[in-house]
Amino acid sequence: MSAVLLVGGVLTGCGDTSTNDDGDASPGSASPTESASASGGADGYVEASAEGPAQDVPKPSKPAVADEESVEGAQAFLDYLSDARVYAWQTGDTSILRDITAPACDFCLEEYDAIDEHYADGGWATSGREELTILDDPMPVDDYGFPAPRVKSKFEGITIWDSTGAVVEELEPIDSPDHVALMHLNHMDGEWELVMPTPVQG
Repeated sequence: MSAVLLVGGVLTGCGDTSTNDDGDASPGSASPTESASASGGADGYVEASAEGPAQDVPKPSKPAVADEESVEGAQAFLDYLSDARVYAWQTGDTSILRDITAPACDFCLEEYDAIDEHYADGGWATSGREELTILDDPMPVDDYGFPAPRVKSKFEGITIWDSTGAVVEELEPIDSPDHVALMHLNHMDGEWELVMPTPVQG
């Protein structure tokens, strides 16, 4: 069974996650809430559990507004990014995430590789949605010329099982006003991409 790198969400990846020494989730960890948007609501959808992986997970589609070079477009893109992450964790298909993430985001790519490896080893997962909310309008620009608004995150949690159905990692829901990061984005060739989230300093 692969050693899963639990990032769980875009902004949770900026902080610490932990498991006990055996790799199991801490006792008493809460189960993720029923996931939204990309992770439920379609006919035939069955959420993952200890009995097996999710079934008939609806694939997210990007709305046209998510390509607009505006605050509204950036927010729609982040909504799509969140949906794509839910889809990846529940299916093992990281192709959408890779298409919309810049190579500079090393820890993002490490997470995607970990998802691929975990599913290749027979494991599976269920993930709640990470709600990403842009706080800055207009969006500030970083030293490299990329839009870098502050973004607040609310994450519904994640549970990861190995091929035997044993929980190997779990992250409780996160809902804190302090869970904010800078979301560095790039708009190129008519589309947004995630460059990298970084912690807010100070």
